[in-house]
Amino acid sequence: MSDEKAPPPGLHPRVAKLLLDKLESDDAFRDAFVNSPGEALRSIGHADAAPCMALKAGQTLASPAQIKAQRSKLEEVMTGIQGMDCALASQEN
Repeated sequence: MSDEKAPPPGLHPRVAKLLLDKLESDDAFRDAFVNSPGEALRSIGHADAAPCMALKAGQTLASPAQIKAQRSKLEEVMTGIQGMDCALASQEN
């Protein structure tokens, strides 16, 4: 048996869609997500922990335009098995 932890499961497709909708259009939600991703996710109906949704130190949240341009890819990544990097980090770093 391996001592490695399994990566967390992805978001439910409904939650991923709602999260991206709000990150594209709601500045207050964007601020809440940056400050506390878990609380922001709970506010849209996702009760489980999602550590992979937190930005790492020095990362910034992708702009609404970046999220819109990468929407299909983001939905796919967010509903699949999660890695340790936040899919919503700005790609401009």
